[in-house]
Amino acid sequence: MGTRNTLVVVYCTMVGFAVLYAPQPLLPLLAEQWGRPVGDTALLTTATMIPLALGPLLYGYVLEHVSTKHMLTAGFAALTVTQFVIGTAPDYPLFFALRAVEGALLPAIFTALMTYSSAAGGPQNTRRNITIYIAATIAGGFSGRAFTGILTDLFDWPTAFLFWALAALVATLLTTGLASDPRLRLGRVRLTEIRELARRPVYAEGLASAFLLFFVFAAMLNFLPFRMRDNDPQISQSAIALVYTGYLVGAVIALASLRLIELFGGERRTLVAGSLVYAAGTAAFLLPGNALAYPSMLVFAAGMFTLHSVLSAFLNHLESERKGLINGLYVSAYYTGGALGSYLPGFLYLAWGWNAFVSALLVLLGLLTALSVALRHAPSTAREA
Repeated sequence: MGTRNTLVVVYCTMVGFAVLYAPQPLLPLLAEQWGRPVGDTALLTTATMIPLALGPLLYGYVLEHVSTKHMLTAGFAALTVTQFVIGTAPDYPLFFALRAVEGALLPAIFTALMTYSSAAGGPQNTRRNITIYIAATIAGGFSGRAFTGILTDLFDWPTAFLFWALAALVATLLTTGLASDPRLRLGRVRLTEIRELARRPVYAEGLASAFLLFFVFAAMLNFLPFRMRDNDPQISQSAIALVYTGYLVGAVIALASLRLIELFGGERRTLVAGSLVYAAGTAAFLLPGNALAYPSMLVFAAGMFTLHSVLSAFLNHLESERKGLINGLYVSAYYTGGALGSYLPGFLYLAWGWNAFVSALLVLLGLLTALSVALRHAPSTAREA
């Protein structure tokens, strides 16, 4: 990718992920404003993640006939409209419906961005481009949470959502100037191809790992605001939003992922190390009070994004021709975990409390570590940069 195309893709990725995660620090506030239980407001995140889990595979049919560039322009134009309507402060049912619509739009945007990134510049640049993309997703996720919380304290929450509507409008305009995307064999997804990939242990283990790593991440980030509000009912929206500051370490890790692989001596060892750090960060959230949640997030995010950046780039590099398919499968597994993680652990939290909630996540991370240990090495020809 040229410098201009790279900057456009980075900006668009940041805006897309900011829109996805913008409501997260506001969930306790919205629950109080609308008089809704924790489970209902947690569904505002789940509503966008379910389509993200299914959409990437379905959009293979669209990508057979429409370029990623045109999909990005259309996707961001529609996202601008929905985000603007959300900014008019609708009630819970309309807010929920609009978030579901955004969930249908975002997989088109993310699949197009990831595919554009992985294909541009040829196979030799795949890992570099994907790590830049992942760094942009991290910066976007942080920006969406942090700026939404700060703008809500300064003004109100509808103003925060209108801000992201304007950002999406700018993204729409920028995508019209993107260079034509390199065409891949992006055709429709066939069950026989999925079964063929699933029979390869490295893909089966990698996709299962993607599911678990984001299940745990989505669970913690969706319910941590409620935990912080329980600890301090007077806590500000900015204080909740800024707990995600540690999340930014992920951008550094994504960009340094190739160095980490060299340091640890291979992808599998790096994934095992990342799993152990992830578990340590998760366990740190058992410490009492809100003050320790901020450094805990740093460790937690460092482990998660080590896994995410290494695993996604590794799987992308293995598949030289069907990048659209492996991207779709990876994103589907990842967001299926996120959709379930953003909702189901809430029942455990409400019934048994925070310690039981965190302990259950640690059990899942034990399984994730086992998968990392078991990850098969790909043939050396596929592993060459």
